[in-house]
Amino acid sequence: MRVHAVINSRAGQALGVSGEDLAREARAAFEAVGHTITLDLVEPAMLSAALDRAAAEKPDVLLAGGGDGTVTSAARRLLGSKTALAILPLGTVNRLARDLGIPLAPDAALGALASGEFRKIDVAEVNGEAFLCNSLLGLPPKISAGRQALRGRPLGERIRGYFSLLKTVIASRGHLDIAIDGAETERKRVRVFSLAVSNNLYDEKPGLVFSRKGLSDGKLGVYIAKPHSGLGLIWVLARASLGLWRGDDRLERLSASEVTIMTRRKKTLRLSNDGEVVRMRTPLKYRVRPAALTVLVPVSEDAR
Repeated sequence: MRVHAVINSRAGQALGVSGEDLAREARAAFEAVGHTITLDLVEPAMLSAALDRAAAEKPDVLLAGGGDGTVTSAARRLLGSKTALAILPLGTVNRLARDLGIPLAPDAALGALASGEFRKIDVAEVNGEAFLCNSLLGLPPKISAGRQALRGRPLGERIRGYFSLLKTVIASRGHLDIAIDGAETERKRVRVFSLAVSNNLYDEKPGLVFSRKGLSDGKLGVYIAKPHSGLGLIWVLARASLGLWRGDDRLERLSASEVTIMTRRKKTLRLSNDGEVVRMRTPLKYRVRPAALTVLVPVSEDAR
């Protein structure tokens, strides 16, 4: 198997691992089981160009080492190709890696992937732009933009910035008036504080990071939060993290393979797609592309 690895040289610092160590461990793990590996250890500013080059070479596997943004960026380049995506989780949340059962410790992840198996998963998109985990509207893009602005800042500055961001969330009162039209749901108009569209449905079980067991069910999850303030949104999310998804009239759930979101007054909306903040023209047209991406994952328990 031919593997081309692109690793963010800065991503492992929070884990106490240098980029050079990650590169050495990746090479050792894949070569130990007979695979060939080309490895690019690059600065964040060069990631996009490195991913372009790696995808153009059409390896059997493109190993992306970084956070959720790096993983999504790599996946977009592989749609419609025969190259599989492998994830070396080096971010803060690592949503897709968790859902795929990839160990979060880099050495364990590399060992599991080197002896892994291939699997097809769905990819969601909004107005033609792919995402793997979720697309958020309302307050969350403001939070994501604030977090992005704090990256790389000194620790004290980041802590002050996070407290300021929390105060902004608590004080927030903004709402969006939207219409939702789903392929399997009736059109409805709602006034939302926050809205999430997930690639397949959340498990609705306790956890600080919302998880998805099914990644190939061909469904979008639409989660409509309708509290009156940022503090209310925190409460809704706290209940969901405890597994209390149902019984709260401030959180509504829909499911469909296609969803269109329209606004009367706004020609564009700010979104957070897998943590990447973008602005898109309305209407927002969401759909699922079934089994559109091949991923390399640890061997399942059933196959052992």
